[in-house]
Amino acid sequence: MRMSLICTTALYILILGISTSFGGTCCTSSPSAEGTAADPNSSPLQIILDHLQENASKLTSCTSKIEYLFIQDPDLLDSHMLRKGTLYYLKSDGRSQVKIQFDTLKQDDFDEEKRPETYLFDGVWLTKVDYALEQVDCYQQTPEDKPLDAFDFISHHFPLVGFSGSKQFEKEFDVSLMETPSEDPNLAHLVLNVRENSRYSKDYKNIDFWIDYKTYLPHRVQALSTQGDVYDIRFLAIQTNKKLEKRTFTVETPEHFRKNIEPLKQEPETKGQD
Repeated sequence: MRMSLICTTALYILILGISTSFGGTCCTSSPSAEGTAADPNSSPLQIILDHLQENASKLTSCTSKIEYLFIQDPDLLDSHMLRKGTLYYLKSDGRSQVKIQFDTLKQDDFDEEKRPETYLFDGVWLTKVDYALEQVDCYQQTPEDKPLDAFDFISHHFPLVGFSGSKQFEKEFDVSLMETPSEDPNLAHLVLNVRENSRYSKDYKNIDFWIDYKTYLPHRVQALSTQGDVYDIRFLAIQTNKKLEKRTFTVETPEHFRKNIEPLKQEPETKGQD
């Protein structure tokens, strides 16, 4: 897999869940989430996963600064590309949307430069706006009357775990709870080793995942691909369940921008079918 940035074929953010019944070793204890009754008989790992599931299930909106570092072939090319921007999420009226607004780009030792790009998935349409190329690409992913959950859709395309909770991927990973990082005791460090029969086994070897004990939501995700590339994503200044206007998820572009719109391909009707 060679991805220099989140591309147009999907909004490369994977919001995976973490299973409540993984294998793995529990190495440390964890604080209890405020307002959550933890089973005293549960393992430290299970307590963390339960809190993660509860907080994710209550998530109706989210904003976060995001730093996305892609390291291509660290052992040979060691090419670095760092993007910074803001992530927005909103769930309302039975639909969910995710928008990522990247503002800057830094490649290897070059200076950081302004390079705005927008990625939006509204449950039906995936949209990418490249302001430097003056190009808009829109790809319909599902019928208008059958919107997809934004996090679930994204979870098939990129390694970013946690926001969808801990119930859906018990067959995908073996999970271990590592020692609490000495540099930040407010973080829980999990390692997700991809199982052989996992649908992610062709793309990733393992994923390191840090959860913030204060919010029990993701703080950092670092994934190692089967090609040896590294994806390192950090969330800063997360705010959840705050008022977020729907117009945040509109994308306005100048008239002269080129537009590529690809509707959903319909399955051909079978001849002789009643």
